[in-house]
Amino acid sequence: MQREIKNNAKIVDRFLKKYFRNQNYSNLIPAMEYGTLFGGKKIRSTIILNTAKIFNLNFSKVINICAAVECIHSYSLIHDDLPCMDNDKLRRGKPSTHAKFGESTAVLAGNSLLTMAFEIITDKKYKVKPAIKVILLKKLAECAGHTGIAGGQFLDLSYEKRKIGVSKITNMQKKKTGKLFEFCCLAPSIVSRKNNLTKRDMSIIGEELGFLFQIADDLLDIKGSKKNVGKPVKKDKKKGKSTLIKLLGYKKTLEFAFRRKKMIIDKLKKYGNKSKKLIQITDFILDRSY
Repeated sequence: MQREIKNNAKIVDRFLKKYFRNQNYSNLIPAMEYGTLFGGKKIRSTIILNTAKIFNLNFSKVINICAAVECIHSYSLIHDDLPCMDNDKLRRGKPSTHAKFGESTAVLAGNSLLTMAFEIITDKKYKVKPAIKVILLKKLAECAGHTGIAGGQFLDLSYEKRKIGVSKITNMQKKKTGKLFEFCCLAPSIVSRKNNLTKRDMSIIGEELGFLFQIADDLLDIKGSKKNVGKPVKKDKKKGKSTLIKLLGYKKTLEFAFRRKKMIIDKLKKYGNKSKKLIQITDFILDRSY
């Protein structure tokens, strides 16, 4: 699975490099490329590609979606690392974007990646019907904005050094991380024009995958190494972050995560052999060391 993830990352990076080259050059391009291309698992792209297998979609139908999602994700990381947010100086094993280029450039590069994501979906070379593109744009906007990533980050910051219950932590993490994963599973079902029941199923699976990914990240903050993770560890406790580990303890959180993983896999099994790769990525998310 690690090899597959690395290969998929290279594919998406090649697409993005070409896309950057075809942009009208601006002084923000180097910071945008730095925050997007160099490092990172691009696991969201692998989820999109593996979900596409369930719906018999070829590569050309989802590569733009992969690239757009990675732009959204990278924008969120650039902004999360800012001194006014989490103030992290290391990301993906290298200086964070603001540490290398300065805060104002990082803000503008993040904003530009956010808008470029929508440009990638609407690109005339992306051979998907205009009506489908509109639906994809609306869903991506919902997952990136105040009802998704941005709203989740707001809650994450506002919950620091406070005693927060399980339901609120779950809601926060499903917004901050789960919503973009939700889009990763939902988008291929939209492109394949599946019925609303299937779309609902994919939304739930994706959101739960994202929630599981965030729990795994929190577990790595406790037991992971800075070298493997590519960013500082043991920082959640220092910052007073509200996590399930803080509330339940490491062991009970791990048990909680295994139950969530089983639930996701049980939902995927109904799609038969076509969901095999997505089940493997579900296992990887919780078992990973980086």
